[in-house]
Amino acid sequence: MNHKTFILGFLTVVFTSLTINAQFHFETYALQNVNIIDVNTQQILSDYTIVIHKDLISNILPSKDYVSNDSIQSINTVKGKFVVPGLIDAHVHFATDPTAERRDEAEKVLQEMLLSGITSVRDMAGDTRALSSLSRDAWVGDIDAPNIYYSSLMAGTTFFADPRTIASAQGGKSGEMPYMKAIDDNSNISLEVAQAIGTGAHGIKLYANLTPKQINKIVEEAKKQHIPVWSHAAHNPTKPSEIIPSGVISVSHANLLLYENVMENKELVNSWKAHEATENDALYWDEEFNALDFSNIYNLMIKYDVVFDPTLTVFERYNEKQETKWLYQISKRMIKQAHEAGVKVAAGSDSDQATFVQYEMKLLVNESDFSPMDALVSATKYAAMATGILKDEGTIEKGKKANLLFLNSNPIDNVDHIDTVYLVIKNGKLYNSN
Repeated sequence: MNHKTFILGFLTVVFTSLTINAQFHFETYALQNVNIIDVNTQQILSDYTIVIHKDLISNILPSKDYVSNDSIQSINTVKGKFVVPGLIDAHVHFATDPTAERRDEAEKVLQEMLLSGITSVRDMAGDTRALSSLSRDAWVGDIDAPNIYYSSLMAGTTFFADPRTIASAQGGKSGEMPYMKAIDDNSNISLEVAQAIGTGAHGIKLYANLTPKQINKIVEEAKKQHIPVWSHAAHNPTKPSEIIPSGVISVSHANLLLYENVMENKELVNSWKAHEATENDALYWDEEFNALDFSNIYNLMIKYDVVFDPTLTVFERYNEKQETKWLYQISKRMIKQAHEAGVKVAAGSDSDQATFVQYEMKLLVNESDFSPMDALVSATKYAAMATGILKDEGTIEKGKKANLLFLNSNPIDNVDHIDTVYLVIKNGKLYNSN
């Protein structure tokens, strides 16, 4: 059943319950007797009603205080369901190479994401010619897909020999496209930022090989032109402690924090690569990690309100090989420690859509000791903060976009319940995967 069929089913219920003179506008409807999981207070609001008008939440109130009227569609089939903000995957890639990544396959995956409960994604660099088309069609409803917030990429000049940048720039030159710019000390940063905005990008992603001076100039100009800046957590040679205070709103990838004070210790890293697993392996990695100190980095992220997008999912595969296992073992402990220190951690998959943000949520719980509520906040409120859209999305509040996920079972009891999808609402439209 597609979402249009689902809506027609609701309409049938409506017209059989309304009097002949009643007016009905499906642009306004009430979802009654639901249990709202409030990621702001981290409490469950039992037996509430949510009123939707067009694409926004127009009211939230206890069901006992809601008075039905014939001009508002009442949807009672959600009674007793658990409703959370629509999930946000804070790290995806949909158009690294649009010639190889077929549009029809992208649409298929995007639909699957939406029906799983993901109502927005942050695309972290690709060909914006393809992304702008996908994003436009998702926003207006021409395709069933999450809202797509995409980036324009800036990096140092030496980065643009990377094959991924060449693939993304086909038809032009890598490093010279308006959405993929090589930056040096002579760059016209005001023009580069303006051109990035001209691509329709929602953010500028800083990738690699930028100096602190260049980063600061980009962020300063981006603030003037009102576009957020997202960054990798380290840029050779620039360290995390030089990036975090610059004004970026998020930093990505747990492993890159190691470039602050660990990666130059070749002897230590080589010992990790050579370590062979034993029955006391967890104890070994605990001891190795506890000898490290990232407190300065955590404190900087907290001080400057920078969201940490660690992408634990992409490191899981490294756990399978002796020489790379250390990346996963150190990263998952770092994420746990950062979270316990008070760092805002956003959930992003970065798996080229092999898995979605729900898998990252489960890893955060099972590997980094997040509670299910913590993981939900990471995949909603903090993911919205990392993207720069918290004023519109990420929580269930009056005036915000009607992006909601209804679940059959309480995800706070068990993170796996995030998969018990009953209904998805994106921009006020209803979708059902059954």
